[in-house]
Parts: sequence; C-alpha cells; structure tokens
Amino acid sequence: MTTERFRLAEQASTQATPDEPRRSTHGRDAAQRAGGGGRLLIIDDERMARANLARALERGGHQSAQAGSGEEGLKLLAEQDIDVVITDIAMAGMNGMEVLKAVRSSKPDVEVIMVTGYPMIESAVEAMRLGAFHYLAKPYSLEEARILVARALEKRRLRQQVVQMRAQLEASGSVPEMVGASPAMGGLRQALMRLAPTDVAVLLQGETGTGKELAARTMHAQSQRARRRFLAINCGALSPELLESELFGHEQGAFSGAVRRKEGLFEAASGGTLFLDEIGEMPAGMQVKLLRVLQEQTLRRVGGTVDIPVDVRIIAATNRNLKEEVEAGRFRRDLYYRIAVVTQELPPLRSRVEDIPMLARFFLARLAEQGGAAPLDIDEAALDALRLYPFPGNVRELANILERAAVFCPPGGSIGLSHLSPEVSEPGLQPSTAASAAPAPTILHPSTTASAAPAAPAAMKAGQADATSAITAAPMASATPVPPAPPGPQASPAPPLPLVPSAPQHEQGQDLPLVSLAEMEKQHILRALELAGDNRTLAADMLGISRSSLWRKLREYGV
Repeated sequence: MTTERFRLAEQASTQATPDEPRRSTHGRDAAQRAGGGGRLLIIDDERMARANLARALERGGHQSAQAGSGEEGLKLLAEQDIDVVITDIAMAGMNGMEVLKAVRSSKPDVEVIMVTGYPMIESAVEAMRLGAFHYLAKPYSLEEARILVARALEKRRLRQQVVQMRAQLEASGSVPEMVGASPAMGGLRQALMRLAPTDVAVLLQGETGTGKELAARTMHAQSQRARRRFLAINCGALSPELLESELFGHEQGAFSGAVRRKEGLFEAASGGTLFLDEIGEMPAGMQVKLLRVLQEQTLRRVGGTVDIPVDVRIIAATNRNLKEEVEAGRFRRDLYYRIAVVTQELPPLRSRVEDIPMLARFFLARLAEQGGAAPLDIDEAALDALRLYPFPGNVRELANILERAAVFCPPGGSIGLSHLSPEVSEPGLQPSTAASAAPAPTILHPSTTASAAPAAPAAMKAGQADATSAITAAPMASATPVPPAPPGPQASPAPPLPLVPSAPQHEQGQDLPLVSLAEMEKQHILRALELAGDNRTLAADMLGISRSSLWRKLREYGV
C-alpha cells in the first residue's frame, strides 16, 4: 500500500499520535453506542497501513481488530463477532480473493470490502461478483473508507432486521404458507428466497389457481419492505378509467364524482410492494401510463399537475404467455421488459401430485380452525381419486373440492369417495367400454315424443339411467324424424334411431365405407350432445360416462 501518502492523510485528518492504542477507548465506546459503530477486521500485510486505517475508523466509533495475513484474519474471524472485513487483495500467502471466499463460506452475513491498486481493478470487480460489498482503490481518502464502512454496516443491519422480522412473523403465523415437498415446490421456494431481498421487478407466470399472489406475498414477507404495505389489484377487473384512478389516485374535481382528493395504490404502497395481478389484461392505454411511472419513478394523479415520487416494488402476474402477447401486438414490448426483469413460472398441481395429500390435510386443518371443530381426515381412496383428477383450477380448485366435501362429511369423520364431487370420484369408463356398457341411453325410440317432456325432471330426480325419459321436446324436434309404423296387427315396430347417423346406403352388393373408431366415437358423442340440447350433464348420462370424461373428450374435439 502507499504507506507514506496514507500516513500523511491520516495525520492531516485525525491528528493521531503514533502511540495511540489500537483498541477503542471508553470514549470511543460511547461514540459507538451513540452512532451505531461496528466491529471491523482489517487484514493487510503492511503494518502501518492497517494501523492507520484502524485508528481512522475507530475515531468514527468503530471497534477494530487487525491481522497481518489472511490465515491470521480468518482465525480472528472465527473467534470474534465481526460485522465487516476489510482486506487487501495483494498479500503474501493467502491473498484477498481467497480470504473473501473463506468468509463467504464460513460467515456469509459478514460484509467484505476489498482494497486494491489501480492495476488490479478487474480483480476487485470479480471480487464483487463473488460477493464482496465493494472495493477501495488506492490511493483512497480516509473519508471514502469511512463512508464505505458505514454503508456496509447499514446493509448488514438491514439484513439482520429482516431475519428478526421474519422470525417474528413466522412465530405469529403471518408468513404465507407454501405447502408442498415436491421438487417443483422446492425449486420455487429457493427462487423466491433469492428474489425476496432484491428490488427487481418479477413476473409470475402460471395457470389460474397456482398461487401467484401467495408467491408474491411470500417474497414481500421475506424482503426488506416487509414492514410496509403489500397491496394487490386485478388489472382485468376494472375499466381503464377506474384502473387509472385506483393506481395513480385523482385530484378533487378531476372527473364527475371526484368529490375529494384520493391517494392511489402506488402512493399507498410507498416503501412496500404492489402486486399487479392479471397484467396481461391491462388495456393498451393504461400500459403506456404504467410504463411512464415505472421509468420515471414518479406519477401524476388524474387531474393533477405535480409529479409525485414513488418507491414501490412491482410484482406482476399473468396466466397468459406475455411473450406471445408481445409478438401479437397486444402487450407493449418495452413494458414487458420493465416488469419481467425476472420471470418465475409456477408449477401446476398436476405436475406435483405428490403434494396433494399434504395440501389436502392443510386445507382440512384450516377449515377446522375456521369453524372451531376437530380436523377431518381423508382416506386413501379419496386421495387416489384426487391424484387422478387433472385439476384445471389447480390448488384453488382443490381447496374448493375439499370445502364442499367437508360439508357432507360428519364431524370428526374421514372424507371418502362418497363425499367428493362426481367429476372427481367417478373418473368414468373408457369410451370404447362406455358404448357397450350403456344399452338404453344410446337408443331413442320413436315413442319418445314431446308429450314425454314433462316427465323428464322427475326421471332425472329419480336417477333413472334411461335417457329416453330425460330427453325434452326441444332435442327431439331436432332429431331425424321417424315415420310412424303402418297400422294393423301385423305391423312390425319402427326401427330405433341410433345416436350416430348410419352411413349412406349404397347399391346392393357394394361394401359400406369404413369409419375409424375414433371418428365413430366423436360422432357418437357430438350426436348425444346435440340431442341433449347442449346439456352436458344430460349428454353424459345418455352416454353412460361421467361429466369429467365428457369434458375431456369435448376439449380434445375443440368444442
């Protein structure tokens, strides 16, 4: 180090005597208590350089320990409670980069400041990439060192406050619970923990019901903004005018009904987090206004002329593919890059079926807590049915299914198949089996006329399987008419009307064209839906399959 220049600067700024003790005195202890000093470890193989730096920092209210080598410094670090390490990079034996790696490994919460000469600036930048707080480039002023140490201490204090606050929140049950032990959930938790302490804009993507708001609340609760507010808004639920007022606020008289000044969500969430749900639904005009606020970090209330600074972390969410929306011109590219600094995908429930038992018991325990009753259990047959169900509504649908099942389950009992909704408890027959296993529902007899319509509700209520009594006059009117049988005792009954129209008749002696089984199945299902007047429950009864099986088939056909 440039010892002479450092010594002269120290004498000019501190006027310290060479015989001044290395440890802080009672007066400096008082300064530390008043000014919030820290415990520093200075590692440098030049004795005068580290002694001068220690004296200067001790006069600022800090305590310091000194080491002449990297090995000695790590020994002191293990023995003492240190807040900040200041180490030279170029040292004999263990150099500063090796010290940094050892500190990051043994005490990752300790901040490290690297001291380097101009020719080694690249090494200092690499050190910051490896986790150093910052670097001091020689020759540096003592004031510069004091400021850098103060900033490093402030960062450490903030991190400690977050840890303490997180422990308090967990003790009080205020931290959102992300339930699940699957690899997908483990990866999601790790990603959210890495993102939480930062202020980067995060875009959460995933299907409806995967827990995007829960993930946003988790990041907020584990961030340095946890003491401030978390506010959420659904960008697709409001008109553009109302959305602008909700986000940015308005002045009195800005529009009809604005009888007083209103603070918007950006102002109300100052210092905290604003969650923009369904941002893919935001109108184009609002996208422009939101982009300006994010770029300038200021806003103007509706009807206002004053720029108001805002300090808000943005977390957005959508169940759309915003990249495709950008390419289609429905979402602004520049806004996408603003809100999607980091994109995090949330896994659907069907990709982590191993979490279903844990989630089910969590929801049942929460229902019992809300109702003041003993938690219900759930048997393996019901869990197996839940594992097989595709869950288009994901975790939110699972919670709804269990809440319904709990209504029908006796207190203190166990939820079984009989308590689950039919689409979950009855996976349905395979299509090829369904056709052969349902004799009556696949036939419409000519005797089923409009006069039979009043009997349909009673037949449905009684649970009869025969679809002939459940078909109303409207579907029958659209069916192919069948001529009545000729009168007389020798008349044979009219042929039944099949659901699937028969192939066109060819001349005698010619083969009928073959239709694939898949196409025959499709025609059969669509014909049943037509005859049921688009009533899917009735069509499923006619076909002898469950509603969920019919729903999956119709989705395959794009209906």
